[in-house]
Amino acid sequence: MRQESSSEESGPVANRPQSLWVSLVQSNADMTDQPRRTAKTAETVSAAIVHDVVSRRLAPGDMLPSEAAMLSTYRVSRASLREGLRLLEVQGLIRLKPGPGGGPVVGAVDPRTLAQISTLYLHLGGATYRELFDAQLLMTPIGASLAARNPDRILVRQTLEPFLQETQPLEGPAYWAATNSFHGSVEELGANRVMELIARLIGQIWHEHVVTRMDTTGLREAIHEEHRAIATAIIAGQPTKASTLMHDHFKALQDEYRRHWPGRLDELIEWR
Repeated sequence: MRQESSSEESGPVANRPQSLWVSLVQSNADMTDQPRRTAKTAETVSAAIVHDVVSRRLAPGDMLPSEAAMLSTYRVSRASLREGLRLLEVQGLIRLKPGPGGGPVVGAVDPRTLAQISTLYLHLGGATYRELFDAQLLMTPIGASLAARNPDRILVRQTLEPFLQETQPLEGPAYWAATNSFHGSVEELGANRVMELIARLIGQIWHEHVVTRMDTTGLREAIHEEHRAIATAIIAGQPTKASTLMHDHFKALQDEYRRHWPGRLDELIEWR
């Protein structure tokens, strides 16, 4: 006989959207003490191409070798090479330049691509904007603390001094460039590429799905002032203060969004 649900089961956890993620056990069901499965030829050749791009220090827009040259270098079939190139193209790591003299070109490695892919997994996993906000509130103070601990104090000062200026843009692309540059600089000064990528992923989804749908005009002076305070603490090498200020900065922003858009918090993160 089906039992009545207790009052404790009616909270946010019980009402959480269903996740389509497989369990960790299911995901790793093929794990053994033996080496992992042999990669497909297309995966192997795509990894080799990435290795060569990095080792040769190629930049976005640089041409990759011709198909004939790559067939000779990597010693794979034309079908496997093309499949490997498609894998990289989907990730935005290369683009195929059409026309005479065209071919595979190194693309820009933009974390926005990962953010877009991640929204699919977050949507199917039942993740909400409330969880996104909570994750951001945990991640960003850590980045500020790491930046304040960066041993290259000259680099820290040179990087953050522009954000100490009293006059900062308040409108249009210049405003967004200034705010994104501030947070990007703090994340870079944290000197942990894994943390930086995760922070950028969360921040990108936050910006695209929430911030751009709100009128932040009245908050912008205060936002710049908070940036100045955070930058001052980081430059002074005060990790606890920098972390607290960064937490309070995002908490205030999130509280403002909650007041204007309360129903958004419990919506599923959209895939787009």
